[in-house]
Amino acid sequence: MARERTGRTGMRVAAFVASPIVVLLVLFVGPMVVILATSFVRSSITGAGGLTLENYLTALRDPLYVKVLGKTALIATLSMLTMLAIAIPLGYLLAFRAGRAELPLLLLLVLSDELNPIVKVYAWRMLLGRRGLINDALMALGLISRPIDALLFSDVAVVIVLSVSWITYTTIPIYASMKAIDPNLLEAAGDLGAGLVTTFRKLIIPLAAPGIFVSLILVYIPLFSEFATPALVGGTSGYMIGNVVQEQILELGNWGVGSALSVVLLLLSGLLALVSYRLSRLHRVGVAT
Repeated sequence: MARERTGRTGMRVAAFVASPIVVLLVLFVGPMVVILATSFVRSSITGAGGLTLENYLTALRDPLYVKVLGKTALIATLSMLTMLAIAIPLGYLLAFRAGRAELPLLLLLVLSDELNPIVKVYAWRMLLGRRGLINDALMALGLISRPIDALLFSDVAVVIVLSVSWITYTTIPIYASMKAIDPNLLEAAGDLGAGLVTTFRKLIIPLAAPGIFVSLILVYIPLFSEFATPALVGGTSGYMIGNVVQEQILELGNWGVGSALSVVLLLLSGLLALVSYRLSRLHRVGVAT
C-alpha cells in the first residue's frame, strides 16, 4: 500500500510538473513549428506545391524588404533609446526620491497603460495632426507660423507613439532592479565625492543592468513586429516589417514569404536577446571587480 501511494504521489507530481511544459509545447513551440514549415512551402499565389528556399531568398534579397527591415531597426532603436532615456531617471526617482508618493506614482504609471492601445493611438493622432492640440498650442504661442506636417504620418510620429505606448513595460523592470540596490551604496558614493552622473554611470546603471535587459526583452524585441501603430500614425513613410508580414499573409495570401520574414524576425530577436544578456553580465562583472 505504501508503494502504491508513493507511486500515485509521484505520478501526480510528474503530471503537475509536465502540465506547463505541455501547454508551452502546444501554444508556443507548435505555432513556431508551423511557421517554420510554412516558410519553406512555395507561395500559395502560384498554387505550386513542394519545398523551396525561394521564400528566404526573397525575404533577404528583395531591396524593398531589406529597406523596410533597416527602417524597422532604426525606428525600434530610436524608440527604445527614447524610452530608456525616460525610464532610467524615472525608475531612479520612484526608487529613491519619491518617498510616500512612490506607490501612488507607480500605480498611476500602471493605470496609464490600461487604456485600449487603439484608443491611445487615435488619441495621439488628434494630438499630432495638422489641427491637433500640439500644433494649435505652438501656433497660439507664436513659435510656428503654420502647422508642422512631420508630427503625423512620419517616422517621428511612430517613434513618439511607440515610446509612449511601451514606457510602462520599460520603466517597471528598471525600477524593480533599482529598488534592490542598497541605498547605503549611493550614500557612500556621495561621501567619496561622486556626482550624480558618475553615480549613474559607475553604480546605478551597472547594478540595474538586469532590469534593463528585461526591458529590452519585453519591449525592444516586440517593437520589430509592430504593425498597428505604424499603419495608423506612420502612413506610408512609417512602414515597418510587421506591416509587410501582415500584408503578405492577410492581404496577399503569400504565406511562404510572410512566414520566412517572421522566422527572420524571430532569429534577429534571439540575437538581440543574447547580446542584451551578455551586456548585462559584463556590466555586473564590471561592478563586482
